[in-house]
Amino acid sequence: MLTFSRITPRQVVARTAKGERVAFVDARGDEAWSQAGLKLNGAVRVRLPSIVRDAAQVPAGCAVVVYGRDERDLDVPRVADGLRAALAQGQIELI
Repeated sequence: MLTFSRITPRQVVARTAKGERVAFVDARGDEAWSQAGLKLNGAVRVRLPSIVRDAAQVPAGCAVVVYGRDERDLDVPRVADGLRAALAQGQIELI
């Protein structure tokens, strides 16, 4: 399910502990992504220029957590908006 809200790591852990499936979307731009020391294993990288193609890799039937470099990373809300728009237009199907 794709909703707009902030979620803490603790809340993600609680969801997974309850058996909920969670998919992670890495929304970092190219520079931030290539400079990152850590990359979340299993996360789907979704970039704005190729959002529809990239989003096709997001597993269906999961809560989707979009994350970026930090709370000031403007690509996070842009990717989340793009995912919601593509979902609404029928370009992608996540559930």
